Parts: sequence; C-alpha cells; structure tokens
Amino acid sequence: MSIQVRLKNLVIGYHGRPVLKKEISLAISKGEFWGIVGPNGAGKTTLIKTILGIVLPVGGTVGKSDGITFGYVPQRGSLDDIFPLTALDVVLMGRYAKIGPLRWIGKSDGDLALHYLERVGIAHLAKKPFRSLSGGQKQRTLIARGLAAEPDILILDEPTDGMDLAGESGIMNLISGLHRESGITILMITHILNLVANFAERLMLIHGDQDLFETGLTAELMDNHRLKDIYKLDVDVHTLHGQKFIFVHTHNEVGRDKNRPS
Repeated sequence: MSIQVRLKNLVIGYHGRPVLKKEISLAISKGEFWGIVGPNGAGKTTLIKTILGIVLPVGGTVGKSDGITFGYVPQRGSLDDIFPLTALDVVLMGRYAKIGPLRWIGKSDGDLALHYLERVGIAHLAKKPFRSLSGGQKQRTLIARGLAAEPDILILDEPTDGMDLAGESGIMNLISGLHRESGITILMITHILNLVANFAERLMLIHGDQDLFETGLTAELMDNHRLKDIYKLDVDVHTLHGQKFIFVHTHNEVGRDKNRPS
C-alpha cells in the first residue's frame, strides 16, 4: 500500500508549547482505517489539526504525498445553526476545498453534492434547513460535505457524539460501508472504545498527561492492562459473537463490582 502521510519525530502543541512531549513517528497508508482514542484533552484533535496543516508542529515534520486531499467532518455542533442553510448548501461548502473559494459553484458541483447526499441516505432532505434536521441527519450531512471534497483521506471528529444506540449504529455502518466500498482512508477520533474495537483496523492511543503515544493493530492494543494504565480504571475486554466489548468495573459501597460498557 502506498504511504499517504508520514509523521517523523512530530511534536504537537500550540505556540511552541507541546501538548504531548513524546515524538510521534508513523506512516498512514492508502485504504487504512485508523481509530484515534484517548481521554478528553489528550491531544487527539491537536494531532488531526497538525496533520491537516491548521496547527503548525512544535517539532518534527508532517510529510504528505503529492496532491493528497482531505475531507474533514467536524463534530456537528461546530456548525452554527443560526445560518439559514439547507442540507444541500452545507454539502456544497465541501466543494470549495476542491475548486477554491473564489470560483463559482457550477451545476456539476450541485450534482455531485446531491450524489453524496444520496450516498449517505438523505437526498430527500436536500432542501430542508440544516438546523431542522435530527442529530443523525446533521451528521450524515457533514459526512456528505466531507466527501464532496473528493478526498483521499476522510477525517471524522467524534462522528457519533451525543447519539443514541440506533443513531450510533447507523453512522458507523455508513462509515464502514464507505471505507469498504471505496477504499478511502479513514481517520476517526472517538472516546467510545467499543467503536474503534470493532471498526478500526489500526489504532493511535494518545494521552498527553501521561506523555503516551502508541500505535499498532487494534486487536493487539485493545488489552486489559494497557487500557487500565491509560484510563486508570478497572477495565475488561471481552469478545462475544465476534464483537469486542470493553467493560468498566465500578465498585459500590459494599465492595461488589458492577459492570458497564465503555
């Protein structure tokens, strides 16, 4: 597989101050599905913004193959609902990454935007105000916007944040289908360990407070001892019907354990 992004001795942070002192070196190859996990404030979004070029590295380099393009899917709360935009308008915003901000949107761009709304299953909502959509519909719209850039790499920041079980399942099946059918490279930030355990093939574990950064196959990194060290919780990883489940033990006042999924 061809390497699309190579991080070499990268130090991430802001204004010359590291968020994570540990140097990051890794290669992201075409068609891989990476999960990026760690506690809140660990440095996950900073890493992604550094790869995108939004934030400059404190040290090291971010190398990208010639002509590589990114589609970025932010958390749905990042787009202000006060703007009177339709779902189609939001998706068309993604075309500017491809054609440039000073060019007119043409019919071919509109057709492509409609195509991606259809691909994510909500073409019938194209003329609906974005602010009137449900949480899951907004997230599908933002995914369509990311795809409208016709990217080589699709980056998603907490794509299921705040969703119920049905919404979470629908979005993850959509992302998994896009990856499987098109071979697009996926980088997905999430704090939900069960998602990366069952969808991402490769994993970045990041924790700024512990100066920790590890990468590898998800199946190898998702073990009890490593997760206990990172999250400082009593964690168990179990497999049931081919699916991995991460449980956190909580201790009540009489010393008995209760399990809850992470």
